[in-house]
Amino acid sequence: MSEGKTEQSARTRALLIGAAEKLIALNGVAAVSSRQISKAAGQGNNYAVGHHFGSKDDLLRATLTAHNVPIERLRRRCLTEVGSEPGVRDWLRCLVGPEVEYLAELGAPSYFARFFAQVSSDPSATVLLYEETARSEVLMTILDRFYATLPTFSDDVLEVRNNLTRHIIVNALADIERAAEGGEARTIPWQHQRDLVVDALTGMWLAPVTAHTTSGVAETRD
Repeated sequence: MSEGKTEQSARTRALLIGAAEKLIALNGVAAVSSRQISKAAGQGNNYAVGHHFGSKDDLLRATLTAHNVPIERLRRRCLTEVGSEPGVRDWLRCLVGPEVEYLAELGAPSYFARFFAQVSSDPSATVLLYEETARSEVLMTILDRFYATLPTFSDDVLEVRNNLTRHIIVNALADIERAAEGGEARTIPWQHQRDLVVDALTGMWLAPVTAHTTSGVAETRD
């Protein structure tokens, strides 16, 4: 492929990613077709998604990857900045902070956080998120070290708090993005927004556990 055609293809892919992100953020995964995405991207070819990506899932995957590359850079920096004896709050800051900082870098309006929330709530697309998570060595390192700082919880407690953490982060980011679009959050530093979420999550993870749900909350993981 010639250089000119390569550049044109890259521009078209970027347009399709941007169109998919906005449409899905506002309407949901199932409500948006590949043809609608092609039209919103200004493509006369209704099969542009298939031509440039292969399938709608491949387009969703490419959209996630396009954002995860810069987020990974922020995660890596956070990993190098933790202190010598980091605790639960420090690792939660590394989970939340890069995402919030990235939204600040994107500026308003942006649609990635709401796109991510829609994908995470769609059963047919959730597997794409797990694939992206597994590909991030930095994120897996942060998660491993986070779990190592926790008290010993029963499987039930761990599962519930994991699920709540995911829901809180995903929906808090979508709320931050939505508020920024409306001008409500422009005067709030991203660091303050990060700390509000981290404080809530820290309180949840270190909250007392009802006796019948665990037998060893005072123990610490090795």
